[in-house]
Amino acid sequence: MDNLVEDVENAIWSKSGGQSEPSASFWDEKYATQVSAGALAGAHRSSTAVLGHTVCYIVSAVVIKEGRVLMMREAKRSCRGTWYLPAGRVEKNEFLEEAVVREVLEETGLAFQPISIICVDSQGTSWFRFTFVGLITGGKLKSLKEQDEESMEAGWFTSQEVFSSLLLRARDICPLINAGLKWYESKQDNPICRLLPAKKSHSCIIVGLLVVKRLERDDNRSLFCLLFHKTATDNNSHPCFPHKVTNFCMYGTSVSGIIEELIRDFDSHIQYRTHGCINVEHTGKPHSVADGLCLTFLVEVFLPVEDELLQGKYSWFELEEKALADKIWDLIDVKGCVELAEF
Repeated sequence: MDNLVEDVENAIWSKSGGQSEPSASFWDEKYATQVSAGALAGAHRSSTAVLGHTVCYIVSAVVIKEGRVLMMREAKRSCRGTWYLPAGRVEKNEFLEEAVVREVLEETGLAFQPISIICVDSQGTSWFRFTFVGLITGGKLKSLKEQDEESMEAGWFTSQEVFSSLLLRARDICPLINAGLKWYESKQDNPICRLLPAKKSHSCIIVGLLVVKRLERDDNRSLFCLLFHKTATDNNSHPCFPHKVTNFCMYGTSVSGIIEELIRDFDSHIQYRTHGCINVEHTGKPHSVADGLCLTFLVEVFLPVEDELLQGKYSWFELEEKALADKIWDLIDVKGCVELAEF
């Protein structure tokens, strides 16, 4: 799934006669704002993402081996002695994968290889948690004799022990563990169910949509993607996916609310289903310039067969590359998208 959005972009771009990389024009350039260290104090009044000021990213890991879940015992005074998943804040100038590898090593003593994100948690549009699954490739499990400020110890427990016997720091990890169990049991061997962050720089938080319409006639399957044109009167302008740059000052803003707003912009009465996240873009380097994030969600809409074109700023693009269309079709059918959870 890692290159799905980019592959669709390339397919669209090749048909629209583009001469440069599609990602350069798919997002409005006016939002590529860079802020200096001296501008940090006013960053909260803009759409610029600055780690530690306007945004916070958390990473966590669900690692399951022989039916047992890797857990760590907290050393912090506020929750000392309780158990939790390996987790922590992403640091400045740190990529998401780097952060989860570091946290697992610091808190459990084990070397972790991320394979996929399985869940994106969100509190508004300024706090996100990315939960990874993956493999242990080395290291030594931390014991009580090796406790430090990061953790007291680590251990492997059955899910029943985690849910019923351990004193947990918080039970918000229970849905994450269940999602991890499901991934390891039924999705681990399916490449379409794997998503790792793409290293692309953004200065703000962007929510994008890959909106699709599936049609099936006489054993023939077709798939259409919704495109947005920057001007309503010029369908020859560079097309892009529907998207929105968030503003941290907007009260009550949520990712699902932004998705609904984008959908209602082209049809206020349409029926749709959000299947989940299919693309995460982030670099984190350099700090205060590339602390932003782009999340793309797969949304399916249900329209009459005749509605192949929309009026105004939007149009439907038929994805004629069969392998790519089949990939999106299968992704929906196997429920392979990354779940979005909001608090």
